[in-house]
Amino acid sequence: MIHAITHGKTRIYQRYLGRREPNELRVPEEDEITALVMGPLAFLAPEAIAAFWMSIIERRRPESRFPGGHISFAKMHFWPKRGIEPDLFVELGWETGERRWILVEFKWRSTLSGEDQLHKQWLKFLSCHERENSFHVFIAPEISEGHRALGVEDVWRGKLLLYPWSDVLSTLRNFDSPESLLLAGWAEEVQALLGILNIRPFRGFKDMAFSQDCPFYPTAFWRAIDGFESLEPPASFIEGAALADNFNLDDE
Repeated sequence: MIHAITHGKTRIYQRYLGRREPNELRVPEEDEITALVMGPLAFLAPEAIAAFWMSIIERRRPESRFPGGHISFAKMHFWPKRGIEPDLFVELGWETGERRWILVEFKWRSTLSGEDQLHKQWLKFLSCHERENSFHVFIAPEISEGHRALGVEDVWRGKLLLYPWSDVLSTLRNFDSPESLLLAGWAEEVQALLGILNIRPFRGFKDMAFSQDCPFYPTAFWRAIDGFESLEPPASFIEGAALADNFNLDDE
């Protein structure tokens, strides 16, 4: 389906921009976006899956150290259930026997299911052993709810990583690892899809063009006044001062 969208063969993507059919009560946008973006990744080689998720973690936590050596498996479990149901659970394993887990919650035009949804996922879905070697990733158009969850109680101690969708796109555009070729086809389609859905990376200000016709001011936000000699006092002030002088002369 992602290819049909990016090649203009369907308009189904309009439902993710808010369009509704007559009598359509509910559109599972969030689940469909999750499947569209992450579904194809799950079919790639374990090295490619691991490279993407490690890049996501290291972009926010450069100090993170993943095991070296060959990846033995990488599994992506969609909507797993352990009494509570996150959107995605990623398992990474190395030949050394070491394991890492990544819990992922996606949002798209919807809010968290209660202010403690992320807390419950971290504390109830994962075992104590898993939490020691896990990260929790929250991906949404904007991440204020993730900040709000941290403000209620930071049970993650630095392991909750907040990602706007635009940063996921930036990660794909700037992917730099030996596995980049394995991810290239998937990454290209996802970038095209997110662009259609109005998700674009922030590129900074260095490429902004300015009109040559605009006047140049040395100070952009404040033009300082050098002394007061060029300021004309208001007429009401002059009249008031004259009356005060006359009054003082009469007293003398």
